[in-house]
Amino acid sequence: METKENKKLGVWMDQSQAFLICMENHHPFLLEKIVSPIESRVRYSGETDSKTKLGTGLAASNHEKKTNHIHKEQLKKYFSVLEDSIRSFDEILLLGPGVLKTQFFKHISSNKSFSESKIQVKDSDKLTFHQLLAIIREHYSAVESA
Repeated sequence: METKENKKLGVWMDQSQAFLICMENHHPFLLEKIVSPIESRVRYSGETDSKTKLGTGLAASNHEKKTNHIHKEQLKKYFSVLEDSIRSFDEILLLGPGVLKTQFFKHISSNKSFSESKIQVKDSDKLTFHQLLAIIREHYSAVESA
């Protein structure tokens, strides 16, 4: 009886981009690079402090709600694109600096289409492409031998 090999994927992600690394026949390769729609604060030339006219003077204006809403919408769009790209994999390793990978893990853990997938999260710093391939190769080699 022939056993079906699980489709394995490593995802290194941060706020600006994600690299999807597929494992096939014990060899990792770049499947896709996804550029994030999340924008950091952009300042335009000539832009001044955020102040609004209040009565006869100027008062500080709080655009925090608007900024947070924009950030949440960009994050939702980024997660949706990533989700569509990784849906067909059985084993997924999420890597990256910061908390974004954990937020994405929580996001897809609540999705029924990922209930059969084995998903793991590991911290990692910024890596060269070859370091990333090596980490994913080592991870799945260790999983197979265990």
